[in-house]
Amino acid sequence: MTSLSSQKRTVIQTLLELNYSVRAIARFINRSPAMVSVEIHQVTPYKADITHALALKNVIYVAVITH
Repeated sequence: MTSLSSQKRTVIQTLLELNYSVRAIARFINRSPAMVSVEIHQVTPYKADITHALALKNVIYVAVITH
């Protein structure tokens, strides 16, 4: 699974606040509904900035372990 940009996470947050469905959000950002579902369940309530910070932390952690 490829990482989402901060901008796409902000779009997800905005569309959730507008009561869009997971499928509608997935179509809007051109990702699978499953990926969107996993993304929005990482932090409840979904906040783009917090989720993006956690994703960056995980990328750095994986990079350190694998090198």
